[in-house]
Amino acid sequence: MCKEEQEEEWLVDISCSLHMNGRFEYLRDFRPICNSGHVMFGNNENEIIMGYGVLTMGNFSIQKVAYVEGLKHNLISVGQLCKVGHRFEFDSEYFYIMTNDRNTCLIKSKVEVKMYPLDVSLIIGKPQL
Repeated sequence: MCKEEQEEEWLVDISCSLHMNGRFEYLRDFRPICNSGHVMFGNNENEIIMGYGVLTMGNFSIQKVAYVEGLKHNLISVGQLCKVGHRFEFDSEYFYIMTNDRNTCLIKSKVEVKMYPLDVSLIIGKPQL
């Protein structure tokens, strides 16, 4: 996978504690925050959280996405989405992000080589008023 693909791809991560990305321009309503904490990665390195914004994909938005400068992969936290009332379901070919009551499927994406990339088009920038 080339660098550009890594920066544009969003991966659903079961062990990730925060939604985070390395490109603040993907976020709407980005708010820089001083002293907002750090994230620690599996290799024991840590990076500073520079601020938070909203990730919008069609009619589905993810709140409080951390901007971590230099992050190579964009990560969506299963735990954080479950805390706000969403449900994940996985099978051998697809994974689904649904409302907690299972009445609405918000996103359906194909599993790729034991990874869970979101198959979505982002809406970048400020919303049109």
